[in-house]
Formats: sequence, structure tokens, C-alpha cells
Amino acid sequence: MIVPLSLLLAGEPAIDHAFGPTTAAEVRSVNADENKHDGDGAYGRFDGDLDLGFGAGAAAYFVTEDIAFALRATAHWYSTAGLYLSYSESLGAEVVERRAGLGIELEPLFLVRWSQGLETGPALLDLTLDSLSLGAGYLLADPVGRGFASRHGVELSLGFGVPLLATAAGPWLEARAGWFLPESGREVSAVVFLSWHFLALTPVVKE
Repeated sequence: MIVPLSLLLAGEPAIDHAFGPTTAAEVRSVNADENKHDGDGAYGRFDGDLDLGFGAGAAAYFVTEDIAFALRATAHWYSTAGLYLSYSESLGAEVVERRAGLGIELEPLFLVRWSQGLETGPALLDLTLDSLSLGAGYLLADPVGRGFASRHGVELSLGFGVPLLATAAGPWLEARAGWFLPESGREVSAVVFLSWHFLALTPVVKE
């Protein structure tokens, strides 16, 4: 049998499948032969669609030279975007001030790096890089002896965390730098806190 030269140059002929041609794109990050590390590069971040974090630590406010006890709670959808709630109270004897903030946070690196097969390990490095986050919200400050929320304004922040067990769920050591922009002046702060993260499935995913 003589095979036409055009067929030899064209390579393998296309196969007609019963359900039509394949349209799904290859996900490189779950290719076990390509990524030389244990796991799929998610390190447990797909065990639930909601990453909940609760932390406590210390905050320093450099303009007022104030040290405060700080609490922080976060909820991120697939470790990417979500909300934060913060509270701090001064520890100084001269200046006592309470601050409460609410806003949104974006961790832009995780899904981008995972989908491109860049989660190559080790887990501690990947999780730390992916934790880089940007925050924007509104802060209310209540100095003792003055009116409620007498200081208020936009709060911007930048932070990252280190997973102490190299897993998405469990203890993290986190740090953030913040810029408080009230109606007059501005305030720079830094907070370091120990937090605990766990993954939860919402009814949206369960259905």
C-alpha cells in the first residue's frame, strides 16, 4: 500500500471522538512528572474553599510612639481574596487608644503561580511567597477621653506570613505594615502576630 507523502508529514491523523474534540486545557501544576516535589502544589489549600485565620500579637504605631495589643481575623476565598477584621488597644500609660478596622485583602500570587506550574517547592517557600497580600479598608480610632471614632480614615496595608508547619492549615507567623490616612496627617504601623488557619467548605461548594 502506498501512503501519500502528505499524510506522513502531517503526523498522526485526528481521531473523531464520540463526544467531540477535547477542549480542556492541561493544568501543569498537577503534573506529577513535571513538578519535582511531593503533592500537587496546593499544600492543602483546596481542602476547603474558605481559609479562615485568627491571630493575636503586638502592634507598633510610629507616629504616636504607641505599642498596642492586636487581634486580627481573616476569611479568604481559595486563599486569594477576602475580608479582614482588626482590633488593637494601646498598652501605654500616657496614650490609650482603641482602633478597629474592616476591609478587603488580596493575595494575588497563589492561583497564578499554581496554574502556571510554579509551585515547585519546598512547601515553606511556596506558601510564604503566596501569602503576600495587599489590604485596603477603613479604620476607626477611639482615643480614651475623646468622642467615638474621633479619628477615622482609609487604611492600606502590605503583609506576608510564614507557615510554621509548612502547610496551609495550622499555625502561621505573620507580619504587616500599615498606613493609616485620617482626615489630617497619617500614621505608619507594623504588627506581628501568631495566627491559626483552617480550611472550611461553604454550602456553595458542598452543593
